[in-house]
Amino acid sequence: MKHSIRLLFLLLIGFQSINYAFGQETVFKIKKDTSSSSMKTLFKPHKLTSFGVSLQSQMLFGKGGPERAMGFQVHLNNKLSLGIASFNSNPRNDDPNRYADEPRRRFNALTMEVTPMANKVFHLSFPLAIGRIQEEAPLINYPAYPGTAYQPLPYRQAHDRFSNGPRALGVQPGINLEVNLFKYVKVFGGANYRFAFGEEKTDGMAKAAGTIGVKVGVFDYRIRSANAH
Repeated sequence: MKHSIRLLFLLLIGFQSINYAFGQETVFKIKKDTSSSSMKTLFKPHKLTSFGVSLQSQMLFGKGGPERAMGFQVHLNNKLSLGIASFNSNPRNDDPNRYADEPRRRFNALTMEVTPMANKVFHLSFPLAIGRIQEEAPLINYPAYPGTAYQPLPYRQAHDRFSNGPRALGVQPGINLEVNLFKYVKVFGGANYRFAFGEEKTDGMAKAAGTIGVKVGVFDYRIRSANAH
C-alpha cells in the first residue's frame, strides 16, 4: 500500500513537471531568433523627404585674377547638393606680346555641398568641387608671323585656347555663409582653396580665393508620404 502511494506521488510530480515544461508557463523559455528577418547595417540611408534644383552664379577673387562660375545643383533633403560647375577666368585686355598677362584658366568640375541647417536664415555650407583644370597654351592667341604682331580675330575664334595647354586634376573645398534672402533665392559669401595635382600642373592653377554668389531655385520641395491622406 505504501509503495502504491509513493508511486502515485511520483507520477503526480512527473505530470506536474511535464505541465510546467510544455504548458503556457514554461520553466525554460526559448527566445525566437529574428536576426535573419532583416539585415542590420552600420550606416542607414536616410529616406528622401524633399528635393530641389537650382542655378548658381558666383565670382571668385584671388590669385590669378577674378573668375566667373556657373553651376547647376540637385538638392536632397535640403542638406546635400550634387551638381556640376564651370569656373572661367574673366576676359582681360591682354598684352599683345603675351609676356606680362596671366594665362586664362578653366575649371570644369562635379560638385557636392553639405548644408546641415539650411532652414535657418543664416547658415553655413561646405562645398567641394572635383574636376579638370585647363590652362591656355602660351602664345596661342598671338602666333608669330613675319610682319604681324597681332593675329586677326577670326583666327582666334577658330581655335580652342585650352586645347594644347597644360591640364591637371583640381580639388576645391570651401566654406560659405549663406543667407535665405527669399524662399527661392539665396546669397552667399565665403572662401575656398583650389589644389592642383598632376605632371602638367602649374603654379597658377592652385589658388586661394574669396567668393560671392547667388542661388536661384526650389530648394526644399516636400515629398508627400504614400500613406498620407
